[in-house]
Parts: sequence; structure tokens; C-alpha cells
Amino acid sequence: MCHDGTRPNGITFSNILKACAILGDIGKGEQIHKEIVRLGLPQNDLVLGTSLLDMYAKCGALPQARRVLEQLPARDVVAWSSIIAGYAQKGLGEQALKCFKQMEDEGVSPDAVTYTCILKACGSIGAIKKGKEIHDRIESHRMLQDNTILGSALVDMYAKCGDLVRAQGVLEGLPVQDEVCFNALISGCVQQDQGEQAFKWYDVMQAKGLSPNAVTFSSLLKACSSMGSVENGVKIHDEIEKEGLLAKNIVLGTALVDMYAKCGALVKAREALDGLPFQSTVVWNALMTGYSQQGQGKEVLACFKQLQRAGHSPDAVTLSCVLNACSHLGLVEEGYMHFVSMTKKFGIEPDIEHWTCVIDLFGRAGHLDKAAELIQEMPPSNDPMVWSVLLGACRKWGNVDVAKWAFEQATANCNDSAPYVLMADIYVAAGKERDAQVIEELRRSIEKKKIIAVHTA
Repeated sequence: MCHDGTRPNGITFSNILKACAILGDIGKGEQIHKEIVRLGLPQNDLVLGTSLLDMYAKCGALPQARRVLEQLPARDVVAWSSIIAGYAQKGLGEQALKCFKQMEDEGVSPDAVTYTCILKACGSIGAIKKGKEIHDRIESHRMLQDNTILGSALVDMYAKCGDLVRAQGVLEGLPVQDEVCFNALISGCVQQDQGEQAFKWYDVMQAKGLSPNAVTFSSLLKACSSMGSVENGVKIHDEIEKEGLLAKNIVLGTALVDMYAKCGALVKAREALDGLPFQSTVVWNALMTGYSQQGQGKEVLACFKQLQRAGHSPDAVTLSCVLNACSHLGLVEEGYMHFVSMTKKFGIEPDIEHWTCVIDLFGRAGHLDKAAELIQEMPPSNDPMVWSVLLGACRKWGNVDVAKWAFEQATANCNDSAPYVLMADIYVAAGKERDAQVIEELRRSIEKKKIIAVHTA
């Protein structure tokens, strides 16, 4: 178009921006924005401005979306719905609710799209009171008669807020029930650890002639994980295979491996991974986490090598599994090598979990001075687990001196009782009964203060 001398207009750019939004290509979207400015096109044009806003919102660039919104001379329901949807998508429910209020303060009436977005926001932050208010408005306008998306959003909101009774009531009252609303309820049941209820609604869904899809099966696999039900998991696996869904859905494949791993069926987990048409770091992590939880450190390290040979890059979860495996296998040098390589080789900054793992690595092996040295090197943290790990190692090796230092650090800004219990045990093991008694009295005093604080709050 540009090559033949035709000058693009606002409609052209609006369509290109829609494509950028669909692809999530913010880089190209920003280029188009600059071109609009360069050509002097009116950004305050409602259609073009809304397209810009929608592109930024869908790409997650909410500050830019907000700036575009504020530049519009007249903001309609489409513009407001775009920014509200953006905040809801990012889990920023409070911001979405503020925008909703501002929209209504400006006299703009919400439509079904706006309500769908704001219900998602309510669900993300557990704002059930606001959700009920929106529900009442929807009912008063009889909007559920011909809008299954809005009905599904209501079911999802109540389910995410933990009110499964209302979620079920909404679903049963919908004039048209589809896979989306059943998926919302099944997912909500799983999130509330109601796995059996999830399977009940799966049965109802099928009885109504509705076909489960990848979303349904992903939720049911999570239900199997939480229930530890390999038997149900195998049945769902068979259904997935029958539908041929693994050939085109990596998320479902990962959920399958994760289910078997969490149920302790590691042979099946490995078979499932090997049978996937494509693999990823995430699916390898699911298997490695399963091996780690079952104390099979050698398998974790073998998977780590296979993951890299397959051309995948390890991430923070991968390295946590590897460090934990090395710690339990007593592979101090190898574990520390992997810890150092996190940043140097893979560009991953260690978080508190990685630091705790490497401190545990040295502590288990009896290198308590090195463990204490690492604590002093790590970024400041209030996580009590680091000190509990070191104190646990001191108890194992009977090192009172390092334990005293760790106890002083652990209790300086924390009222957790764990360090007191561990320190008392260390003193008892060292034959220092009087010191243990002093620590125990301090622990009781702290617990008493906690109880008083709760009752006076």
C-alpha cells in the first residue's frame, strides 16, 4: 500500500492495530503508534484512539493504554471496556473496579462486555459483594436470556470467590448451557479442592450432550492430582487420547504429566512425557518435581541432562529441583556448581528458594561455616526457612556455636517459634539443660503474647 503511494488513513491503522492486539505484538503496535503521530493523524479520534487503547491493553501495556484513554475527548463504553478488560486480564482487579466506577461517574452505561470484564476482575480479587451487585444489575436488565458468555462469567466469578452453591445455581438457571459455563464451574470446584464435585459436573455436562474439551480435561487432571486419584486420571487420559487432543495442546500434555507425577505414578508420568509430540521445559519440570518429591534425586539429575540435550533451557523451577536433588544425594560440589551456573550460564538470578536449597546442601554435609557464609552473602530476606534449615543442620551435627549465631539472627526481627524449638533441642543434645530451659521459657512468653494480641485485636 505504501509502495504504490497510497496514504494510510485512520481505518487502515485501526485494522493493523487490531492485528497487533491479536498477536500480542506490542513492538509492532508501538511502531504503528509512532507512524500515526508522524503522519499527524488525530489520535483523539474515537475509533483510532480506541484501537490504540485496545492494542496496548491486550498486550498488557496498561500505563500506555491509560494514557491513550485520558487523551480521548469522549470515552465511550468500548474504550472503557478495553481498559477494564486489560486490568482484569492482568489480575489487577482493584484497578479494574476503579475504572468501572470512573466510567459510571462519567455517565457511560456498561454493556454485556463491560459486565463480563468486571466479573472477571471481581473473581480475581474475591470481591463477591461487588460481584453480587453486578449480578443483580444483569438480572434486572434480563441480559442472561441470550448471552452465554455473560452467564459463564457469572458462574466463574462465584466459583473463584468460593461460593460454589451460587455458581451452581446460576448455571442451573441459565436458559442456554454450554461447555464454557460448565468448564467455569468444574474449574471452580477444582480451585476449591472439591474434586469429586468437579467430576459430578463433568458427568452432568456429558449427560446434556455437551462435549468436554482441553479446558475441561485440564481441570479434571488437576482434580485427580489433588485427590491423588490415578484411577480417574487414567480414565481422563484415555478420553484425551480418544479425542486426539495431545497432538495440539502442550498445556494439556503438561497437566497430564503433572497429574501422574503428583499422584506418585512416576513410570506413567515418564511414559506420558515420552509420548508427547512436543515437549517443553515446563513439562520436564513437572516430571522432575515428581521425582524430587519421591526422593529420586538421581532421576532428577538424569532428566536435567536430557532436558538440555533436547534443546530446552532450564528455568528457576528446574534449578530448584536440581539443587534439592544434589542436597539429598550429598553431591556438594556438583550442587554448588549448578548454583553458580544459574547466573553465569543460564542468566537466572537465585531466589530465596535456591538460596535455601544451597544452604541446605552445605548444612546436610556438615559444612556449617560455609552455609553461614552463604547466608551472609545472600540478599536480605525475612524468610524464616533459611534459619530453620541452618539450625536443623546445627542440630544434626551438634554445632552449638553456629546455632547460637543463627538463633540470634533468626529471632532478631521474627516471632516465629520454630527457631526456639530447634535451639532448645540443640542445647538438650549438648547437655545444656539450663540453657534449653531458658529458650523454652522465651518461646512460651512469645506464644502467650501472640494469643493476647489475637484476643485484643
